[in-house]
Amino acid sequence: MHNEKHAYQQKIAAQIAEWDAQIELLKAKSNNLAADAKLEYEEQLNELDKKKSELSVYLSELADKADDAWEDIKDETERKWNKLSEAFDCFITKLKE
Repeated sequence: MHNEKHAYQQKIAAQIAEWDAQIELLKAKSNNLAADAKLEYEEQLNELDKKKSELSVYLSELADKADDAWEDIKDETERKWNKLSEAFDCFITKLKE
């Protein structure tokens, strides 16, 4: 059980690090937008960053759980991860349009 928990934590941490990098790149791109587009773009980026932070908190809570109790928080972590993944995909799709 411990190895499964540890592998799961590493998987989420790696995804969060990737999203951090993507958010930073997207923030840099926002500097080239017109004022109104930039405002909307930055609002969406802030929402992504907020969701990512929530997932980071859950990851910390997951690390603190005993091996036999971590499944309780894993489900909520999965839900948050899926919502964030969908939000990122949607945002990136909008950018490509």
